[in-house]
Amino acid sequence: MIKPTETLHSIVKHANPLSLLQPRRNVTIGGSPGLTPQQIAEQFKGSLAKAQVSVIDYGGGRCERTENVTDLPAMLKQGRPEWAQVRWINVIGLTDAFVLNALAEHYDLHPLAMEDVVHASSRPKVETYGEPEVGRPRYFLTARMIYRDEQAHALVAEQISAFVGPHTMITFQQRVGDVWDEVRRRIANPTSRFHQRGPGYLLYALLDAVIDALFPLLDGYAEKIDAIEDRILAGRADNQIIPDVHRLKRELMLLRREAGPMRELVRSVLEQDSTLLEDQTRIYLRDVGDHAVAALELLETYRELAHGLAESWMSAASHRMNEVMKVLTIVAALFIPISFLAGVFGMNFDDVPYLHHPGAFVGFCIACLSIVTFMLIWFRRRGWL
Repeated sequence: MIKPTETLHSIVKHANPLSLLQPRRNVTIGGSPGLTPQQIAEQFKGSLAKAQVSVIDYGGGRCERTENVTDLPAMLKQGRPEWAQVRWINVIGLTDAFVLNALAEHYDLHPLAMEDVVHASSRPKVETYGEPEVGRPRYFLTARMIYRDEQAHALVAEQISAFVGPHTMITFQQRVGDVWDEVRRRIANPTSRFHQRGPGYLLYALLDAVIDALFPLLDGYAEKIDAIEDRILAGRADNQIIPDVHRLKRELMLLRREAGPMRELVRSVLEQDSTLLEDQTRIYLRDVGDHAVAALELLETYRELAHGLAESWMSAASHRMNEVMKVLTIVAALFIPISFLAGVFGMNFDDVPYLHHPGAFVGFCIACLSIVTFMLIWFRRRGWL
């Protein structure tokens, strides 16, 4: 399970990727399913971490945004303003039992859904709870939000959970920071579509932002792949190439693990038979599904390219080794006849022919140069040089 303070970069650097394939939960074997308000209070008893709650009420061209809500029960009891068509409650932090229980009791949130919210290790999915005619949030979904933390210079992957009702959406985040700033800006615009649509359109906008945030990340990986490939082809490859390639492959693998189920999530939302999703909103959601497919296809392409980088490196290293061995072999071959002549005329015999001749050394040098020149010409004609 990716903790709120962990990043993909730190996981790749310090952890065994195989240990990440199954999320680890603190559960009691054979225990009761779900988390009731009492169990939430017991689980986070003594926790000093406080959740940040923000509320946005909008509709009919008006928008009111409340940051850092201090008295959540009073705000929930008061309800949304009469003019507001939609209320969006966003909670940052999953260890504040007071906030979690206040929302769970007021909106009668299902214990199974609250368990998925708190544990934050669920596969992206959508479930149906409650009945819309009594005003309860009916749909519950979890998704993975992946973005780059510019301050930490690392990727962040966190679970987001959402309850969607006829007039209310409740979202839960693990940590501060998200990709929804543009959505909030659009909601504040009185002429935006949000003021003519219900919470289903807000759900579309949030999912669209989550999917679109993948494309800048993929562009960054494309640049990394091109840079490594240029280093390999330009002959500047060094001992750091293989660690860089393996780190890239592991990051892409984890990115695929986190983002892969998002395509099925969008499809599952579209398959829900609900009045919460207007026909026009379904059209937009299908476009989000197309974006998810395109992002995953790019991700698979980059994974294949990353795997090919290792093979390219091995091929380039093998080619360079062959070139070195060819040069060394040619040099050794050139010295074989010279070594033979030097060995013959360097033997300890008194009657070696021309041993005491005044021009013997010059003749020996000329013979060596002639042999080397002949061999170089022959190697050239054979295409070995």
